Amino acid sequence: MASIDSVWSVRYGERVVRKNDVFYDYAQYGLPDGDLHMDYNFWVIRSGEKVILMDTGYDISARDWLGELSVMPTPEGLELIGLDPLDVNMVITSHFHYDHIGYLGLFKNAQVVSGADEYEYWFGKRNSNALEGEFTTEENLVPVEAAEKEGRLRLISEPTEVFPGITVYQVGGHCPGEVIAHIDTEGSGLILASDAAHFYEQIEHEWPFFAYTNLDQMRAAMKFLLKLAKETGATIIPGHDGRTRDRFAAVPGDAGRIATVLA
Repeated sequence: MASIDSVWSVRYGERVVRKNDVFYDYAQYGLPDGDLHMDYNFWVIRSGEKVILMDTGYDISARDWLGELSVMPTPEGLELIGLDPLDVNMVITSHFHYDHIGYLGLFKNAQVVSGADEYEYWFGKRNSNALEGEFTTEENLVPVEAAEKEGRLRLISEPTEVFPGITVYQVGGHCPGEVIAHIDTEGSGLILASDAAHFYEQIEHEWPFFAYTNLDQMRAAMKFLLKLAKETGATIIPGHDGRTRDRFAAVPGDAGRIATVLA
């Protein structure tokens, strides 16, 4: 029996993007351009009294990165869904981009699970003063370093069951240590793709995203997502697609303004 009780997607930001801007070399497909609603999310996984997050969101008001609009800041969103950051047992970081680890410092008691290649890449850049122009800052990396100093950081490079019912895989591509998570639910299971696949088009057509550190690894990551889904019967959840909210039900009550029930 699956050990996971529920999986929620929690939306903290949004923006509208054009297909031509977000898909690598979109013109090659000979298709018309169009808008996509891009959500910014983190994921809450509950098992008994244990709470695991995948990613954390970031403070949109603090810095204008790409024109994101705030829906509800992570601290307020956590309060709305009845979750104290200090009660979170684990945070899985899909990668170290600002929109995925910006609030990591809130979760001071949580074990932090990250890709080993991600850690090596970004701390290598930080140590050589090469973060300028990147999608993360030294400030974003401070909570990762704190977790390491406190013995709360767990780096993975191989497929690893980090919690009963949660297996993470380091796939690379969008970032060197991009991590996805397979969640063993009562149904067929879920694969939280985060930025290994931002939108459903990437799952359906294997279209690469415009931002990557290694294009071949990004293509390989999408193929791996599809292979894992076929082998396990799990449903792939893209990391930023606003249409996910149309395919799954909102959480009952006021929390439904931001939270969607995936399982």
